[in-house]
Amino acid sequence: MKFILSFLLLLTPVALALPTLVVTEVESPIEAEIEARQCYVQCGSTCYTSSQVSAARSAGYNYYRQGNQAGSSNYPHTYNNYEGFDFLVNGPYQEFPLRTSGTFTAGSPGADRVIFNTAGQRAGEITHTGASGNNFVACSGW
Repeated sequence: MKFILSFLLLLTPVALALPTLVVTEVESPIEAEIEARQCYVQCGSTCYTSSQVSAARSAGYNYYRQGNQAGSSNYPHTYNNYEGFDFLVNGPYQEFPLRTSGTFTAGSPGADRVIFNTAGQRAGEITHTGASGNNFVACSGW
């Protein structure tokens, strides 16, 4: 018994001197990238983040409020909602191109649009992708 007690007394300082392993949850670079690319709104096969949608709406509303349009384009312009979408807010509405990279300034508008009312409130997002003719269908997320 004395031997075991002596042995334990010898081991105690060694055990106390060993570093303690602390495990913390660390987000991997892959997890961070996935989070940054989360799909807030999906138009066809294109996903948009909340920041991209917000940037397009803000840019479009700023042009609208100043009575200007992006470059020589016709955007923003009135969106008449011929398709009868049940938007998040009441109109009248404006439409502005939605991009995954930067905000629209000129050129081809692409298929996707952010819709906002004349008070600058987000109404929703629509796309030509999957629609017939020049019509729109709703993007998922609102």
